[in-house]
Amino acid sequence: MHKLTYLFCLGCIISCILSCQAEHSAQRETPSEQQQYERLVSLSGSITETLFALGQGEHIIGIDVTSTYPAEQLKGIARLGHVKQLNVEALLQLQPDLVLAELTAETSAALRQLEDAGIDILWLEADFTLEKPMNQARKISEKLNLDEVFQQLNSEYNTHRLALEDTRQIMDTAPNVLFIYARGKGSLMVAGQNTAASAMIELAGGKNAIQEFEGFRALSAEGLIAANPDVLLLFDSGLESLGGIEGLLQVPGLAQTNAGKKGHIIGMDGLYLLGFTPRAPQAASDLSSKLQSFNQALTANTEGLK
Repeated sequence: MHKLTYLFCLGCIISCILSCQAEHSAQRETPSEQQQYERLVSLSGSITETLFALGQGEHIIGIDVTSTYPAEQLKGIARLGHVKQLNVEALLQLQPDLVLAELTAETSAALRQLEDAGIDILWLEADFTLEKPMNQARKISEKLNLDEVFQQLNSEYNTHRLALEDTRQIMDTAPNVLFIYARGKGSLMVAGQNTAASAMIELAGGKNAIQEFEGFRALSAEGLIAANPDVLLLFDSGLESLGGIEGLLQVPGLAQTNAGKKGHIIGMDGLYLLGFTPRAPQAASDLSSKLQSFNQALTANTEGLK
């Protein structure tokens, strides 16, 4: 009964605000208007970054919790929470012309309700490839009539992709890399196959230390020792939540791995590392460079034992 009441109230709110939005839109539209969409809501960090890359930052009026870049320009923009727990009322009150969201399994029911109620939503595919950023940018540019800006962005992006290829060719052997998602010591997960972490590790020239399963699973001391990674990879925020490198190495099993013994630990910004944004080639290149420095040390130690 509570759920039905909620849905009824939500429907009333949507109907009321849509009516106001239609009146507001009619008042501001002029025959000579060039920009069709002036009030944008982005519900993905990668989409937000892409909008800025396409010169549309000034039109963004609402963002989700994963939108963290560019940090300075995002100050003052309304925060709407996570797409799975979307603040629908706050979103509607912004009276957006267009909502942009990624089509994933996490898509909220509330967002679907907004679309059914007539809110214009641009759905963008999300995957873990270097094609994703420009695929999203292309679709956005088609919607917003930004072909010339897109062509320039695409050219710059391809330049960075070529630079990544040169960086990866230097790697002789692929180090085993374990990505750990941490939110304090009580919440530690490791990334298996078919994850953004696994895809980025391979793009950088490494090998995911976890081959046995897909998705994320809870970290265990036994699993750590069995995987025995050469390098540990985390978000900066995750590493900080554990108390830095010293705190990380207190997690059972980590200090006994090759990575723990050698101190081969990498922390990187979350959106930059795994968002597969327009900066994805640079992120892969940066990770590749870090892996190479550790790999050279491992190779030197191996040769010294011969």
